[in-house]
Parts: sequence; structure tokens; C-alpha cells
Amino acid sequence: MKNTILGILTILSVVGCASSGTQTLQTNDSRECAKNFTYNGSFLAGRTYKTHVFIPKVSKKIAMERAARYTINDGWQITNTDENLGIISASQTVSFGKGKTVPLNIGVEPKNAGVEVTMTYSTSGGVTSPLESIKNHFCSTIEAIEGK
Repeated sequence: MKNTILGILTILSVVGCASSGTQTLQTNDSRECAKNFTYNGSFLAGRTYKTHVFIPKVSKKIAMERAARYTINDGWQITNTDENLGIISASQTVSFGKGKTVPLNIGVEPKNAGVEVTMTYSTSGGVTSPLESIKNHFCSTIEAIEGK
């Protein structure tokens, strides 16, 4: 009986981890980056986390410089930048990941006398990150771009 219950709980746990629809983080955080924060995927398949924010009165060049500087100072390794396309790609090694890395991409697009910033972070299957930490990193990067 004990093994049957344990088996059922394991199956329910795996099914719950396999959920892959886009979800929003329920938070009292009023920052736009937190309100626009979404994620999809599952623990087993990997997850993708995203946000986007419009920042007025900041040029693409300044936004790229501030985002790159913050990203490096936060411990990420920048793997590629393309100022013309407005893309910064970075990665960070995973704790206990045996060489695995997780990618972070920042997009900066000029729009209406400012920039639209998009951020995407992905984890592979079996790798997890706390939602609040990811949201806070996204928002801190955006605040650095704003010059705060």
C-alpha cells in the first residue's frame, strides 16, 4: 500500500512538473518588468522566462552600454553583442551543472524616442532557478538601462 501511494504521488509530481503553458508570475511588484514577466516550459523539458519594457528618453547605444555593463558586473559572461541588431547574448554556468550554462538574451530596439527592451532567459531540462530571482535580475537590468 505504501509503495502504491508513493507511486501515485511520484506520477502526480512528474505530471505537475510537465506543465508547459505560458504563465505569469503572481506578484505585488508594481514594476512594469514584473507585470510583463512570463514563463513557459517545465522542469523536465526546460523553461523560458521573458519580460519586455519600453524605456523613454534612452538611446539604443546608451541602453546597450548600460545593459552590457550591468550584465558583466552581475557575473555573466557576454558571449556576443551586435549593436546594429541591438542584441546582447550572455551565459552563466550552472551550479552543480557539470559544465552546463544558461543563456540570457537582451534585445534593444529603438521606438518612439526611447527603446523597447526584451529579455529572455532559458534553463535546460533538470535545471531550475527561483522565479523571484529571475524577475529581480530582469528588473535590475532594466533599472540599470534606465540609469537608476
